[in-house]
Amino acid sequence: MPSPRRMRFYGILVVITVVVLLYMTNAAHHTQTSDFYTKTQQALQEREHEEAAKRRDAESVQSRLKAAEEQAKKSADDKYTSVKEAVEGPARKGVAGRVAMDSQDDKKVPGVAAQGGRTRDQAAMKKDETLEDHEVEMAMNAILKQSPVIIFSKSHCPYSKKAKHILLEKYRILPEPFVVELDKEPLGDKLQALLAHMTGRRTVPNILLIGKSIGGGDDMEELDQTDTLVATFNEIGGTRITDVEHRNARPEIRRLRRA
Repeated sequence: MPSPRRMRFYGILVVITVVVLLYMTNAAHHTQTSDFYTKTQQALQEREHEEAAKRRDAESVQSRLKAAEEQAKKSADDKYTSVKEAVEGPARKGVAGRVAMDSQDDKKVPGVAAQGGRTRDQAAMKKDETLEDHEVEMAMNAILKQSPVIIFSKSHCPYSKKAKHILLEKYRILPEPFVVELDKEPLGDKLQALLAHMTGRRTVPNILLIGKSIGGGDDMEELDQTDTLVATFNEIGGTRITDVEHRNARPEIRRLRRA
């Protein structure tokens, strides 16, 4: 049996242990309910929320950047494809998307100038082509879409005035001819050089019918005087020319529609 002294020691030890446990429990409870502890916990939780929000924002930004990059790449590819098609055209098209002429369209017509034309290889964008050359090519493409009949002219040129008088005043042509005054165009000189390469005709006026040069002022005058202008436009223009009328001609040749 333990001695009374040892029993007292054990009793004191138990009491001290219980007191320490009670103190620690009470201190922990007091700490958890204190303002400092509460504010510290709130601050830590807010910081965790902020870091999580930043991570979500960073992921969202990366996703948007990736989507924007993919969209920009797609737009660039689409633009390159559209530019390439506009310059080269499909298999049966030449420069600026004009339909290649059949052998029947290439036959000689009295009073009509020869057509130089460009092959598909010539129309394709070359590796050494400058940005200005490309802009000229695109400008020509836009012009040729305006009407089946294009009058390349210069405002001070008497031959151009003669051609415009014949085609715009003496005749009623539908769709109406589209006039390009090269001396008033910012790219006029470059357009004239490209036109010479396309048609083999450097001088103005240069009248294009569905992309084919049919001559200048003297040629239009000859077609008018020989009463063959209406027939020529119907023959070359086909269904693209809906109506041609010689305003003051004899009734039998005033309007010759294509059958």
